[in-house]
Amino acid sequence: MLIGASTGTLYPHQHTEDAVETLARLGFPAIEVVLQTAGEYEPGFVRDLAARAHAGGTAVTSVHSFTGLHPLFDPYPRRREEGRRALLRAIDAAATLGARVLIWHGPTRRELPEGVASERLHAVLADLGEAAAGAGVTLSLENVSWCLVRDAASVRVVRGWGVPIGFTFDPFQAAETGVDSGELLDAMRGALVNVHLSDHAPGGRRHLPVGEGTIDWRNLLARLRATSYTGPLILEGNCDGDLSRLIRSRQVVAELLESYLR
Repeated sequence: MLIGASTGTLYPHQHTEDAVETLARLGFPAIEVVLQTAGEYEPGFVRDLAARAHAGGTAVTSVHSFTGLHPLFDPYPRRREEGRRALLRAIDAAATLGARVLIWHGPTRRELPEGVASERLHAVLADLGEAAAGAGVTLSLENVSWCLVRDAASVRVVRGWGVPIGFTFDPFQAAETGVDSGELLDAMRGALVNVHLSDHAPGGRRHLPVGEGTIDWRNLLARLRATSYTGPLILEGNCDGDLSRLIRSRQVVAELLESYLR
C-alpha cells in the first residue's frame, strides 16, 4: 500500500497549490487534494494544480470536495441546483487531476431528518454517481460523525440501492462516532475506494497525526488488510504547520506496514 497525504494536513498554513508542492517535495507518491473554496473549483486553478503535481513527480489519487458548496438537500430549489452544479465541477476537477476518487461527506442528519433510507438521497447518489462514473471518477461517501452515512447500518442501506458509488473509510470519524471500525470496514468491503488516516484523542484536538492519539493502529490495519483494499493510505492528520509531525506519522505507518502487514 502506498502512503500518501492530503493537502488538508497543511491547512490552513499553506494554500492548496503550495501544499501540493510541499507534499511532492516530501516524497509522497500519492496526494489527496482538498478543494477549500469555490475558486479552487475553477478549471484554470485545477490545471495549475495538475501541472504542479506532475512537475513534482507525484500523483493526485483523490479529491475532497468542499462540503459547504453542495446544499443538495436545501428546501430552496435554486440552492439545490447550484449545489449540484458545484459538485459536477468537482467531478470535472477530479478528472482533470487524474484522480480516481471524489470524496463527498453526503447530507448531515439535520438535512435529511427522515434518515438514510431516503428517496431523496437515493436519487442524488444515483444521479451524481453516474455523472462521476461517466468522467472516469468514483463518487465516494465518507463516514463522518455529523453526517447521515456514518456507521455500518447506513452503509449497508446505501449499498443495497446498487448506485455506482464507493466509500472512504476514516478511522478518526469512526472513533468520533463511537462505532466499531471493523464492522464499518466489513460493511464497506468490496466498495472501499479510499482510506484516510488520522488519530483520535477523546476530548482532544481533532484529526491528529497518526501515533499521537489512542487508535489501535496495529489492529485497525489488520482489519483493513482483511478487506483486500490495495489503494493508497492517505494521511489526514493536521500537523499544524509542523512538517516533522507529518513525517513522523508517515514513519509510524511505514513501520506498521513493514512489521505487521507484509
